[in-house]
Amino acid sequence: MGLPKLNVPQYKIVLPSTGEELNMRPFLVKEEKILMVALESQDVKQISEAVRNIIMSCYGIEDLSKLTSFDIEYLFLQLRAKSVGEVINLQTKCLNEECGGITPLQINIDDIEIINKEQERTLILDENTGVGVTLNYPSMESVSNLNINDDTNAVDVVMSLIIDSIDTIFDNDNVYDAKNETKEELTSFIESLSGEQFKRVQSFFQDAPSVYYKADVTCTKCNENNSIELKGLNNFFT
Repeated sequence: MGLPKLNVPQYKIVLPSTGEELNMRPFLVKEEKILMVALESQDVKQISEAVRNIIMSCYGIEDLSKLTSFDIEYLFLQLRAKSVGEVINLQTKCLNEECGGITPLQINIDDIEIINKEQERTLILDENTGVGVTLNYPSMESVSNLNINDDTNAVDVVMSLIIDSIDTIFDNDNVYDAKNETKEELTSFIESLSGEQFKRVQSFFQDAPSVYYKADVTCTKCNENNSIELKGLNNFFT
């Protein structure tokens, strides 16, 4: 006789980027074990793979390529809330270097917000010629494919991320779909930008929507007030 099977609850979660409603179930013990092993490894690719696979299983999503990075962050935090609990316990280090005290911080996942959701994706780089770019938000897949290691050049990482995120390039007369251009042509375009223009493109990624939490924490060692800002999924892993 087969063993009984437990009913798994289902929840409705709204996708931040589109407003689409998704069905979600909590992750199971076997999935939590995979995540814990990945976290212990401290390997970015392994963690990304574990998060991606768990989201696909628990939300019934077959392809995450169209989801933005902040979609992934939000979906995982909601999944964590329903699977483990709505409170995340972190340890924060005092910002006073002479102190270095460690203070516990409890965060309710409902208090974590997504910032910069209305960010403009179209950048005009030259007012005279109308040359500009439309950028996509980087996906978790594109970030995990960057092959970052101790020998990786930071400039190469930024360039790869920018090139992978270009949707279109345009001027006053034409629009060029990045899918129809070679990587060499896209690289040449980015390398032709002035320093100021390149900074504007970089700022798009620095200011991209992300999960975010801010709190004032009093250090338990020196009693100094610390303003703590957490941005991006990695800061909420415990």
